[in-house]
Amino acid sequence: MIFTLPLALKRLCKQKESTDCNDDCFIRKRRTGFGSWISKNVKKNIAFIFAFLSFPLFCFGHGGSDNGGMECGILSQGGYAIHLDVYVYGRMGQFKTYCQNIPNTGKMTMVFDLITPDLRTIPLEVKVVDESTGKPILEVPPKLYSSGVASIDVTFEKTGKYMTHITLVKGDGSNPIVFKFPINVGLSSFLTSPIVMGGIVLGIVVVGALIFFFVSKRRREAASSIASSKA
Repeated sequence: MIFTLPLALKRLCKQKESTDCNDDCFIRKRRTGFGSWISKNVKKNIAFIFAFLSFPLFCFGHGGSDNGGMECGILSQGGYAIHLDVYVYGRMGQFKTYCQNIPNTGKMTMVFDLITPDLRTIPLEVKVVDESTGKPILEVPPKLYSSGVASIDVTFEKTGKYMTHITLVKGDGSNPIVFKFPINVGLSSFLTSPIVMGGIVLGIVVVGALIFFFVSKRRREAASSIASSKA
């Protein structure tokens, strides 16, 4: 009895405290529920917004990254499919592959993957046209690429927009199938321009600050309401 009485008293006190707290706790949970939810999810929300807005910054290519690869996209037409990578050579034999947006002028290699096996038996004509003048800067006569890969060197001497035409020469050539690959040389895309990048970063900071201010305000209001109800 000597050892069990203190335990019983403690339990009785806890029940008393719990009973006294019921109304107060209910008010506190009710008033701070929404603010508490935002507080718990504020980091998650900011991280999601940052990831959502930052994702385009990493897309410098034709729907992909500056590493090229199959994520650059495949053009399909007339039952045929072709994929393009542009190899830009740097120092010490190093190179990078791009899809559509090339950062600098100079000599580079266009590599066309003939996805459809039948393309290996069809002569292909390649032409690169400067869209500002409408004149071709490169013309390659019809040729068979039996290996399934066409590697063509080209030199872009000035920045601008270009269009690569790949024409399938079949039969009498009356109904040619033409694949068109746009190439932008030395032009910053909208999402990669410094102004847009700065605006996105500023927007993220502003949104984060507003959420923080709102959560802090809700906490202060909840604390003030609880203090006044106790008084």
